[in-house]
Amino acid sequence: MQDFPSGKFCEKCSKCVIDFTEKTDAQINEILQTANGQEICGRISKRSLALAATGIILITNLTFVRAQTHNNLGIATEQKATAITKVSGKLIFKRTNKEISNAEVFFICKSRNIKTITDENGNFTLEIPNKLIKRKNVLHFNFDKLNEKRRKEKNIKDTINSSNYGDQTIIFLRKEKVENKKFEIDYRGFEIGAVVVVENPPPDYYYFDGKNISKEKFEKIRKENPQYQYFSFEGKEADIISQDNFIDTLYLLYSN
Repeated sequence: MQDFPSGKFCEKCSKCVIDFTEKTDAQINEILQTANGQEICGRISKRSLALAATGIILITNLTFVRAQTHNNLGIATEQKATAITKVSGKLIFKRTNKEISNAEVFFICKSRNIKTITDENGNFTLEIPNKLIKRKNVLHFNFDKLNEKRRKEKNIKDTINSSNYGDQTIIFLRKEKVENKKFEIDYRGFEIGAVVVVENPPPDYYYFDGKNISKEKFEKIRKENPQYQYFSFEGKEADIISQDNFIDTLYLLYSN
C-alpha cells in the first residue's frame, strides 16, 4: 500500500484504508460522520472493536476487506474471510422443459444443512463454507412444500392422482465445479408391493443437529418441534452424509 494523506491507498480495491488504531474517539466519530453512510475500509484494533460495541462506531459503515487487529503481543495479524464454494444451477421439468420456481435446494451434511429456494426462472445459488465440503457431498432438491401448494391450488386430495415433482439427490465431488448446471426433474414415482428381505440388516441412525441420539428421543423432538427441518436418506446418500458404510437409513433433524 502507498502512503496517502488520510492513511494508506490500496491499489487492489482502489480505496483509501484509514488507520483507526491511533485515533481518538472524537476523530473516529468525525470520520464516520463525514462518510455519511458510505463504506469505509479501515485498520482496527481491539480498542476500536470495543468502541464499536458501545455504539461509538457504527460497525455497519465499515468494510474490512483486509482489516487488521492486534493480538496481546501487539503484533498485527490479518483477518481473512471464510473461503466458500459456490454451487449453482437451474431446475427444469423434464417433460415440458419449463423452469421450476420456489423449489427448496439443500446442501446436507451431518451437522447442518444450507438451504436456498429457486427464483422465478428456476435458478439457485448456494454458498458453502469449504470446511463443510468433503470428498463426496450431497445436494438435495425437495418439492414437498411446492407439491402441497400445487395440490391445494388444484383441489386434489391425494398424492397419487396429482402430478408431483419427484425429490432428487445429487452427489458431487470436492474437485467438481457445480456452476450453472441444468438439473432435469421428473414426476415422483410410486412402487407398490416391493419387498426386500435382508439378513442381519444394518442399523438405522438418528442425528439431531449432528449429534447421534436414540430413535425415541429423535421422534419426541420431532413431534414437539414440527417446524424443524427433517430428512431421511438410504443407500449411498446415507453413507456419504454419515461417513459410515454400515447403515440402513439415516434420519436427520435440524433446529436451524
